[in-house]
Amino acid sequence: MTAPSTFATKREALDHLAGVRADRMRGTYRDHRAGLTPFGEYAREWIANGGTRGQFAPKTKANNEALLAGLLLPFHDQALSAISPSDVRTWYTRARKNLHDAGRKRAAAAHKRALEVAARRGDAPPPAPAAQTGESRLRQGYTLLRSILATAVRDGLIGSNPCQIAGAGSVAHPERPLLNAEMLDTIVSTMPEQWTLPIRVMFGAHLRLGELVALQRGDYADGVLKVERQTTLVDGKPITTKTKTGNARTVALPPTIAAKVEAHLGASRAFPRSPMFLRADGEPITNHALGQAWRRAARKVGLGQFHVHDVRHAGLTMAAQAGATTRELMARAGHRTARASLIYQHAAEERGITIAAALDVLNNPVLAGKEPVAITGNP
Repeated sequence: MTAPSTFATKREALDHLAGVRADRMRGTYRDHRAGLTPFGEYAREWIANGGTRGQFAPKTKANNEALLAGLLLPFHDQALSAISPSDVRTWYTRARKNLHDAGRKRAAAAHKRALEVAARRGDAPPPAPAAQTGESRLRQGYTLLRSILATAVRDGLIGSNPCQIAGAGSVAHPERPLLNAEMLDTIVSTMPEQWTLPIRVMFGAHLRLGELVALQRGDYADGVLKVERQTTLVDGKPITTKTKTGNARTVALPPTIAAKVEAHLGASRAFPRSPMFLRADGEPITNHALGQAWRRAARKVGLGQFHVHDVRHAGLTMAAQAGATTRELMARAGHRTARASLIYQHAAEERGITIAAALDVLNNPVLAGKEPVAITGNP
């Protein structure tokens, strides 16, 4: 057998052999040559084989390949066993600075172009946009690096995972502002008519944007919508796959929305597999076109803080407020676990507290815990 290095004395060599024998007896022996595989080679194979679950969605695979070719490039030629926690920390610090600097340059360039356009039109100078910090991209890169090296540990190629930066792979998702029914109606009423029904269906069936775009005419029957696919953009091209969780679901639409869908489908004839919604030019709706129409309308009415994804969230929150259980919310939303659905029940509980506080101010002696005053005489 070979050792990872030479020894100064025979005693040191014998001690090494004794340690190897002991590790083999315990079942913990790891050949030092196993970790000599370059990270880049191992990572490419890891992505090609679908990572830890054996399969990536097309968009996720493309994103991982881009991260490997860009942000994780400094590790490509390093042997897996040579990557140390210090190497990871150094890379993380430098990557954060580079991403932050690049974000500031892009923001400055975009502001310069906006100023030039405003000057030509005679408009007021626009405010400088906030620079992109790159934190989201850095988190994605670190998470990918950690996952790949975690697999290398399980494969017995390295002894421990060098990704040990506390909190680097996690992100705090700030709670989105609640889009209520009045706000939603205001935005939708401002959008061109071709988008009105798609947005209402998105709300009533709690659809993700890609699920809405992928709907076909045959997916609707008797007030119920079948959701079994999504369309996402991969390298700028639309790709239709199974839903985000890989599972199909059926969702009962609110009666008024169901009636509008039936009228919409009855107004024209097409194959069941034809797109359910078309643009004014007769082409299928797209993620980009719908998102752009939403942003324009929302900004026009002073509600630019809301994203088109908030339509789904609004529908789920209102369903929770109407009394839907966690299991019912999971079924309607297509959630794989209860954790995501509990977010909407939490919002409903907060609304319940607000309602209770409003009731508490009523001038009613019974609610206030006082004895009611006896009323005598004729009313």
